[in-house]
Amino acid sequence: MTKKTYRKTLSANDAGETKSHQAGMLIPKADHEFRAFLGELDPATKNPRRTISCLDEHGEEIDLQYIYYNNKLHDKKGTRNEFRLTCLTGYLRRSGAKSGDELELSKDEGQNLFNLRLITNSHSDAVTGETSNRIVLRGWRRIH
Repeated sequence: MTKKTYRKTLSANDAGETKSHQAGMLIPKADHEFRAFLGELDPATKNPRRTISCLDEHGEEIDLQYIYYNNKLHDKKGTRNEFRLTCLTGYLRRSGAKSGDELELSKDEGQNLFNLRLITNSHSDAVTGETSNRIVLRGWRRIH
């Protein structure tokens, strides 16, 4: 059985540190591999979504929403054409997520349940012991 694992380094906005309203974590349209991992969404449907059922590192079940906000394709004055992963705020707050931490999403091939976990980052350089506030922003990347 093959397991696929993806990680995303959290930005301050992802972790809720900016106190701004966010409609979930952005998934780049060009990231076809990660989008396929989450499952297909029908662009002919306005704002299609699917539930991503997860088990976190503490054994708690969490339902995320994978949404294609596509009103630009369906409404004359629509502006949105983006993929998002939503319903993560509560989990990230309970886990004490901070910018620079990594969110990991994995799944065994043929299974419906995803695994979700937060990998904390001390933000310190192991050699110098200095603290760094520099965070490299990037999308979801395949680990395994």
